[in-house]
This record gives sequence, structure tokens and C-alpha cells, in this order.
Amino acid sequence: MRAPIGRGILFAERCRRLERKIALYNEPRSRAEIERIQVERFNRVWAYCLTRVPFYRSWRSEHRLPTSIGRPSDLRHFPTLDKELLISRSAEVFASGSTKRAYSTGGSTGQPTRFPRGQGETTDRWVNNYLGRAWWGIRPLEPQVLLWGHAHLFGSGLKGRIAQAKRANADRILNIRRLNAYDLSEPALQAHHRVIRDQNPVSLVGYTSAVFKLARYIEREGLDLGDKSRLRGVILSAETASDADLATIERVFGATALIEYGAAETGLMAMSQGEPRAIRVLWDSFVCLVSDDSSLTVTTLDDRLFPLINYAIGDCVEPTDAVDGNALQFRSILGRRQEVVQVASVQGILDLSPILPVHILKSYPGIVGVQFRQERPDALHIYVQADHELDLDGVSSFFARELRQDHPDLRADSFTFHQVADQARTRAGKHALFLS
Repeated sequence: MRAPIGRGILFAERCRRLERKIALYNEPRSRAEIERIQVERFNRVWAYCLTRVPFYRSWRSEHRLPTSIGRPSDLRHFPTLDKELLISRSAEVFASGSTKRAYSTGGSTGQPTRFPRGQGETTDRWVNNYLGRAWWGIRPLEPQVLLWGHAHLFGSGLKGRIAQAKRANADRILNIRRLNAYDLSEPALQAHHRVIRDQNPVSLVGYTSAVFKLARYIEREGLDLGDKSRLRGVILSAETASDADLATIERVFGATALIEYGAAETGLMAMSQGEPRAIRVLWDSFVCLVSDDSSLTVTTLDDRLFPLINYAIGDCVEPTDAVDGNALQFRSILGRRQEVVQVASVQGILDLSPILPVHILKSYPGIVGVQFRQERPDALHIYVQADHELDLDGVSSFFARELRQDHPDLRADSFTFHQVADQARTRAGKHALFLS
């Protein structure tokens, strides 16, 4: 692969590292061998932490932590790090790194959490991104349409315009066409459809909710997507993907809907391999431990200025092969740990994962988005966005009928439907499932 202008030797080195990592994953390995590699990589990272990272030297002393581990599950005995703790001890966290170069979680639900970022860490993130995509035949520099939106984060004035110009130039070099996921009005959806039709990309990447709305629009209007012969995958990122999302997107685009799971502070951690619900952990870069309540903690194994050790990512996941908590594959990303939908039943209050009601409602004709506001345990407000005016009584009856298949004692008076023209988003541009 010829390096594009502006990349040269750096890009060629990235491609060599990517090929080595692809080869690592192509070789059949037992769980025992994978866990041996994880232990070796962690012990090397931990030795660095104890000699070079002031926070972890204090952390080890405070909690009497060992100098090494013998198996990945030993990390369960390390105290869990969370955002609040790292914010409270940010002076120690940044003691070995500049505050100007940092990862940030964005702070969509509270104060942003920031972590020092080393100069060469973007290469590991790039390699991980394209490892997962290589499983589907998607290679660097192939035409990609990105349905995303972080333009507001560039800032305003001259500085903001310069940042946007740099982003546009990088997109041109990398063969990316970027579409605004913040604007999903009908004229914008028309324009998005035309770009995808005319570009005939190898991959379409975007927020789950944005790609789903676009798919629903294309299907409703009976629009032709033209030649889709190059489209190898529709990559869904940043938000939970329901079965309804996957089915609609695959039907409309005629390509597999792939789940890409990561976070701002980690980069890509897992990617669909073989089929959408086989979400393989990038095990040489992360140890992903899943607790009995499905909460996920992550330990980073790549070279980082500030590694994350048994870090609570804030999500719940459904693993398919966890042994002593160490998961190498997920079936589903269930979403934020604290997000529970509550409705009333004859027997009392039901605590539900939001996945089920979202799945039910997205199967209703016309509905393209769902959000919740929990007023009381017995008073749930459900806000739906649709491509036409809905009969909300009909929606409510449909919802109650479907939910009663799993919860026959449901009280239909415990939820109220509202139709909205647009949905609220987080600061990072994600679909906000819960409204305050």
C-alpha cells in the first residue's frame, strides 16, 4: 500500500504494525496461551507504573498491591479505579505528564475526566481500529463515509477554523467523507443519502442512532442506494445497538452491521468478528473483567503514559465466554451501569434494562428514536421521535402488549408517551438515552 502525501514513513510503519497484529490474531490460540500473553504484558505495564507513575506508586502502597500477577483474574483483587477518584487525585495523575496532552471523557454527564496522553499512543489506537476492520476486509485509505459530529468541539473564532481546516485536510488524506450526525433533518438525510449513493464507500461508520435514522428514512422514501458492491460493513459505534437497529440497517444497506466498542479513554476495545453479536475483545491490548452484576472493568496493556488498571468503564456487558471474570468475547454491550427503566406492575416496581423497551419501540412503524425520563419509580416518560405524526394511544397499547409478554402484571398507567421533533444529545454528540 502506497503511503499518501503527508504520511510517508509514519504511515508505512503503522501499516507494518497493523500487519503484525493481524498475524497475531490470525494464529489459533488457546485461552491459556492468550491469558499467558495478557499476564506477561500486564506485569511489564505494572512494573512501569511502579517505577514511573507517581499515582500508582502511592496506590500500591495504600492498598498493599503485589508486584506482579499470575493470571488475569488476579486483577479483581486490585481496587477499582473510577472517574470520580481520578478526578479527585488529578494532581497525582498528571504528575508525570503534561495537562496539555490528554484524553478526556467529555463530561457529558458530569465533570470531564482527563488522563495524560503519550506522544506515540495514537499509533496503537489506529492499529487497533484497523485490526477490527481488517476482519471484514476493510483496509486503511479505502473510501469511508463517517456519520459523526464533533464540529462544536473545535471551538470558535480563528482557532476553531484552523482546527476544522486541519480535520478536513486529514479526512482528505485518509479518504474519509464526513457527514454531520447532529443534523438529521429531512433535508440533511436527503443529502446524506446522496453522498453515500455517489461515493459507494467501502465502509459506513457512525453513531448507532444516526445510522438507524438514515436507514429508516431511505426505506420509507424508497430511495435507491445505487452500487453497493464495495460496501463491506456498516460500523455502529458510541451507542448501544439493539437487534432492531441491526436488522433495519442490514436490510437497507445490504451489508453486515458491525458493532465497534470503545471509549474515549481507551480507544477501540472490541469489534464484531464473524457475525455482529460475536464482539471480540482485543485481548493483547486489554483485560476486560466482567463482574457478577455485568459491570465491566478494563486494564490497558499497551504502552501508555498513564495506564488504566482495573478501571470501571461505566458500562454493563453480556459476555459469552468469561472465565473467572476474564471475557474474551461479548454478545452485547448493555450500556451504562446506572441506566435502568422502572415501570409499575401489580407486584411492585420492575427494574428493566432499557434494551427491551427500545427494541420494542424501534420495531413500531415510523419510530426512529427513543428517550426516557424517570419522574418516579412508577412514572416513566417515554419520548419518541418518528418520521410521521403518531397515534400515541396506539403506541402505548402496542408497547404494553409487547412488554406484557415478559411482564404480564405490567401496569400501563405507569408510563406516558410523548412525541418530539428531535432528540437531546450529550456534549459528545451521542444520543442521550436518559433525560434529566
